[in-house]
Amino acid sequence: MKQNTYIFLLVFTLITTLACQRDDICAESIETTPLLIIRFYDIEEPDELKDPQNLSIRATDSTSFVINTGSGTPVEYFRFSRDSVAIPLKTSADLTEYVFTLNTDPNDSTATNSGLRDTINFTYGRQEEYINRACAYKVSYVGLKVDVDGGANGPNWIQDIQIDEPNVDDQNQAHVSIFF
Repeated sequence: MKQNTYIFLLVFTLITTLACQRDDICAESIETTPLLIIRFYDIEEPDELKDPQNLSIRATDSTSFVINTGSGTPVEYFRFSRDSVAIPLKTSADLTEYVFTLNTDPNDSTATNSGLRDTINFTYGRQEEYINRACAYKVSYVGLKVDVDGGANGPNWIQDIQIDEPNVDDQNQAHVSIFF
């Protein structure tokens, strides 16, 4: 009887160990939904990169700097360097709106009481591509368009915005340039 129990445990262990497949975990090397890369330039010297001081970025449907992508998982924007940022676009809608605030007071936790604010509307089409069971779908954004709204007085600090790459399918280059 003891021998049958050991054989059963051995067979059970082998089956459960072999049941896990390699694609149950999404490898970091696999490209998933890309972030939008934005670079900042000096309006007077358009070839010179410029770092915006005390920049904060907030989604219009959020009260904090955590960005709602529509996927249920909040994402914080990532600052690659002092003159470029990476922000997510919504995967469940064709419009994402952000408030970019320059010179945000360090004590202003929502960036609504200080600084110069401009709202940027990103519109795009979405293309879903199935990767595998672990990674699910990758969303690429096509036909990116940008509109700046500074309120009744026009843009506050953003003087020009250009789309460098209208299709966002990787994070290898900047997609948008902001001049201020």
